Amino acid sequence: MLNSIKKSAIVATLAAFTAASPALADFPEKPVKMIVAFGAGGSTDLMARIFAKYMGEELGQRFVVENRTGAGGEIGWVTLANSPADGYTIGLINSPVIEAYPITRADTIGYQMDQFRPLINVVTDPGVLAVAVDSPYETLADFVAAAKANPNTITISHEGVGGDDHLAALNLTSQAEIEVNFVAFDGNAEATAALLGGHIDAFEGNMSEAAAQISEGTVRALAVWSSERMVQIPDIPTGAEQGYDVISAASRGIAVPAGIPQEAYEPLLAVAQSVVANESFLAELAELNMPVVPIVGDDFVAYINNSHETLRTMWEANPWLEQ
Repeated sequence: MLNSIKKSAIVATLAAFTAASPALADFPEKPVKMIVAFGAGGSTDLMARIFAKYMGEELGQRFVVENRTGAGGEIGWVTLANSPADGYTIGLINSPVIEAYPITRADTIGYQMDQFRPLINVVTDPGVLAVAVDSPYETLADFVAAAKANPNTITISHEGVGGDDHLAALNLTSQAEIEVNFVAFDGNAEATAALLGGHIDAFEGNMSEAAAQISEGTVRALAVWSSERMVQIPDIPTGAEQGYDVISAASRGIAVPAGIPQEAYEPLLAVAQSVVANESFLAELAELNMPVVPIVGDDFVAYINNSHETLRTMWEANPWLEQ
């Protein structure tokens, strides 16, 4: 019954905009390009391809994923920002990284946030701190104690300066008053291999990326940086439970180039809302341990803008260093 009501609302939305703009009668008339700023096979790419499949089914046209990688996502986002604002190019945006770059790379960045119009957030994926299962650190308290006893010797991975995992680790080290060494990796697979190979002491990444290894028993999570425990890893305590007020997550959503006409934006938004309520879509993302947290339209615009201003305030108060 709910699905019927939802689909009726979408049909009504599309019909209203078709009536307002005859040119939209056959929208989309050709495949829609979805730009992904990270490589094939990663968590962003997997989510994008599943989302694109359902968008295509809803609108009766193909959504073609195009990976435009490099510079930690910047190349893909520059491509999206400079694409025609006609509804035929959309893209994945990864928060907070996309907001951080115009602040931390102000002199060299190739895009600004006002070049995007956020459409919908799909996934918000909390961070975790994990170690190999044979690590001597059984708890977060063990890890902090060792770091205090041996300053600048423990190594923690991250996937980019200014990204959510890097900022989460910086927040922890600040609150715990410890000094560690940060090691940057191009992605979770590389960082996990380094952890399991004994080349780093700890992994800081997203829950969806670590959940499989946690379940398999190859890594031990010390904390999840969420406000409450996650159903995917219910035995892992939050940072707050252990005395550290660290909240961190990566949000993955959809944006379009700024200036898109409402007659193209509204149908895309309506169908995107349908996708994130689709039980089959939700089941596929649950298999990947990706928590679906829809933030829609203007609310998503406000979310991104608030994140951008928060990061700017943090940067101006205490710039994080390239480490």
